[in-house]
Amino acid sequence: MSTPTPVAQVIGASKSYQTGDQTITALHPTDFKLYPGELTLIVGPSGSGKTTLLSLLGCVIYPTQGEVVVTGRAISRLKKRELAKVRLRNIGFVFQSFNLIQPFTAEENVMLPLRLMGLPESEVRSRAHEAMETVGMLDRRRQLPKQLSGGQQQRIAIARALVTKPVLMLCDEPTAALDPRSISVVMEELKELTEQGMALAVVTHDMRLRSYADRIIYVNEGHVSDTPFEDDLLH
Repeated sequence: MSTPTPVAQVIGASKSYQTGDQTITALHPTDFKLYPGELTLIVGPSGSGKTTLLSLLGCVIYPTQGEVVVTGRAISRLKKRELAKVRLRNIGFVFQSFNLIQPFTAEENVMLPLRLMGLPESEVRSRAHEAMETVGMLDRRRQLPKQLSGGQQQRIAIARALVTKPVLMLCDEPTAALDPRSISVVMEELKELTEQGMALAVVTHDMRLRSYADRIIYVNEGHVSDTPFEDDLLH
């Protein structure tokens, strides 16, 4: 059986920042791949470099060295406008704070990425309803975010992320603000997306989520490994 083509890969990529005359390395040279149909947990303590790694995969920042390839495109060779198109069309983002627009209904929040793509309104509404049905929230489509529980808001955020039918979904602490029951519901729905062929990376410090993972990547002090660091073994 042949190995599937990776949706995204990090090839010797690192990220450093200059602060005055000091260079701070947020991520040391790293190699790994994200495959379709896999849920990958990216775990590590706060400040370890997890979010930097996610930002590279999400085409939000450029690597200082090395390369990040998403859907076959090397991001260092793309201009910022081209990067924005890659993000909009190929990558779904889910955040801890939901990032829903408060004056918009749930439905309007989900429709927003498609409207940014300039699709016909009939297609926008149809695809938004399909995405909301996937996460069991179609009956809440006319409600405002403040009328929804935390778990429901996160499910709307997931619908908004998947409405463009991305090949890669990136989640930054998607369960941190949720109660245990909502965590289970959200993670089960994310797991189902991988079964449909999506590549999914979930940044978390919560090792209770490991039961949902096909693979775990550990990050500590800017270093990335397939095996736990000593600090991870203490938790």
